[in-house]
Amino acid sequence: MPWNSPAHPTRPVAPDPGIEMRFAADGVIVLELLGTLDRDTGEALEQAAMAVASSDGTTRLDIDLRRLEHYTPDGADALVACRSHCAALAGGLHYRTGRGPGREALLAAYSRQR
Repeated sequence: MPWNSPAHPTRPVAPDPGIEMRFAADGVIVLELLGTLDRDTGEALEQAAMAVASSDGTTRLDIDLRRLEHYTPDGADALVACRSHCAALAGGLHYRTGRGPGREALLAAYSRQR
């Protein structure tokens, strides 16, 4: 059974417990960040994004930042790096944010890319 099947709705992304992965629907995989997005979590996020993007049946990756509590600039940079890893997906990469640190991390990451 593939890791991205509905039978595996949520699982931590090893080796980082600050990232959970779940199958949403129709080939959409969600990586949810919990706690702090620092350099180590950012590297784990990039690795997870690459794995998801190369998985059969994946059409889109959503990175959910709504439960993020803190971030560092190095960690936030991983959000931009994930975009290139997911460029070949039909639905691409989407970010889920609200107000707070998740939104701030995303804005900071893209403002540093100019």
